[in-house]
Amino acid sequence: MRHHINIIALAVRIAIAVAACMAVFYLAMAVFFHVEDGYLLVKEFFSDYFTPISSSVPYRNNEWFGSAFCIVYSALLLYCVSGLQRFHKGLKQIKKGGIFESGQDAAFRKAAATVVIFAKSKYLLFCTMGSMLYFDLTIFFREIPSFIAVYLIGKFIYLIAGMTEKGVFIREENELTI
Repeated sequence: MRHHINIIALAVRIAIAVAACMAVFYLAMAVFFHVEDGYLLVKEFFSDYFTPISSSVPYRNNEWFGSAFCIVYSALLLYCVSGLQRFHKGLKQIKKGGIFESGQDAAFRKAAATVVIFAKSKYLLFCTMGSMLYFDLTIFFREIPSFIAVYLIGKFIYLIAGMTEKGVFIREENELTI
């Protein structure tokens, strides 16, 4: 079991590092949007994410919209990092032999809530930005796979929290019996 926990902990550490690097990247892009050719940089950067409904739609977005998007997305990524750190902390506690310790279920539940909220917020951010500013209606469908993947990860962590809560209850009952 320790081997499996080590693999999950490694994957969580990698996810934390990747999300933190992405947050720094998006913050840097928010700053770079205000350089001399920021208008073209914003247009080129967001053409990878959003495709207008037709080529006749005028491009009216400026550097401020791009910067706001990048800052909000960076904040969401940092919020997700905080939840992943809680999850990793709970895994370390289990790895040390502290299975079904009090407070462990609450840590897993907070981590799960953070991941689920991140999934929903990211979906709303991309759909709002794509539909309102770029008139990209396909974004609603293109963002569904990543939303479902992250959402299911959060629900899986909720499942672990529920099992941990039940384990804590059984352990306390067992200690009272003895």
